[in-house]
Amino acid sequence: MTITKSVSITATSVTAEGQAIAYFSANVSNNGTSTNMAVQNQELYEANKAQVRKDKADFDNAVYDVEDEQEKANQG
Repeated sequence: MTITKSVSITATSVTAEGQAIAYFSANVSNNGTSTNMAVQNQELYEANKAQVRKDKADFDNAVYDVEDEQEKANQG
């Protein structure tokens, strides 16, 4: 039997007014990591590109942290 543990991570990049700009998702498992970014509003994305890119970098770092935690757990 093979058991695979996975962690799902989601986040949304929003404007100061709370409008959704982009959605990030990731799934981290023993079999690898998949990530996705979907722009919810192209006009807001163009106007807030620097913020969305910062949010994406922060999201990626959170995913890396989960990957590192799983690696440590697997080395047990």
